[in-house]
Amino acid sequence: MERLITFFNRKSYSHTAIKGGLTILFAAIALSGSAEEREVTVKNPKDGITLAGTLAAPDSSPKAAILLASGSGPQNRDEEIMGLKPFKVLSDSLTAAGYAVLRMDDRGTAGSGGDFQAATATDFIGDLCASLSFLDSCYTSIPKGIIGHSEGGQLAIRIAAQAKNDSISLSSSPDFIITLAAPAWRGDSLIMSQARALSTAMTGSWPGEAMQREILDIARGPFPTGIASPMVYAIISKELGEAARLPQVSKQLNTQVSAVLSPYYREMLRYDPEDDIKAVDIPWLALNGDKDLQVLPDNLKTIAGQNPSASVVLLPGLNHLFQRASSGLPAEYPSAGQSPASGVTSAIITWLDSVTGNGK
Repeated sequence: MERLITFFNRKSYSHTAIKGGLTILFAAIALSGSAEEREVTVKNPKDGITLAGTLAAPDSSPKAAILLASGSGPQNRDEEIMGLKPFKVLSDSLTAAGYAVLRMDDRGTAGSGGDFQAATATDFIGDLCASLSFLDSCYTSIPKGIIGHSEGGQLAIRIAAQAKNDSISLSSSPDFIITLAAPAWRGDSLIMSQARALSTAMTGSWPGEAMQREILDIARGPFPTGIASPMVYAIISKELGEAARLPQVSKQLNTQVSAVLSPYYREMLRYDPEDDIKAVDIPWLALNGDKDLQVLPDNLKTIAGQNPSASVVLLPGLNHLFQRASSGLPAEYPSAGQSPASGVTSAIITWLDSVTGNGK
């Protein structure tokens, strides 16, 4: 899922989504169906932090080993949100189909060390690379890959592309990737599209578009925080009028300004994934739901246009969490059923079997 920042407008509001020697401790063992689950730790030696997670393996020799990469915002290993555990569901389905799966708590979250709020996408890539290398130390003779949701999908693309270009140091690089609603547009364009889609779906219009564009231009620009901060604050407080003088509102505005000018957010706004999308030359399955209001389905068209070798599939009736949905609004998430839907896991497993040589 994504971190949500809300910019208030006198007449309405819009939600803007924003978000990202190795191991080695095996602890208690638990059984989940026919799979063995082990608590593990992974060390990111570059940043000096230890990450906690779960390694699930089938009873038989795994067909391949898969790392799950979560979306933006602090996520535990199950990518738990609103009572849903998408990564637990996905892990159980994959291990039942013969795949080993590693899912990790984000840095600074649940059992993992480090400071999430101070991290950028570059730091999250380091955590994923350490985790992928851990998988390689566990399984030396089978393919390894990454399944990433939302921002996690974009990070998977970056790792695949940068490993090819030797721009990051990897003891192990992915043999395949699967992206679930991965952003394919430059960060500020993505944020604008999310805010427009969500506001229009909720209210029928988006009166805050001009203000949002002005704020993002400042945040994406070269101004240091000390200069940019009062500029952004002035834009929002002008829109709010006298309400901005209320202590509780002023406090919230300061929090919003800090978030939109954080190193993570500014890096995200500036990043354009086009070159990385074009550089991916390993098997790639890209999925998107056609009711996704956070990473719009047209992102999938961009992937198809920039990397024709990717297997691109638009799934009808599914939202950002790959649930069966009516409106696609986040308010539906708690009641929309399993995430991801069973048809999604079946499609993933069918594709995996084909690229790992296990298809019937």
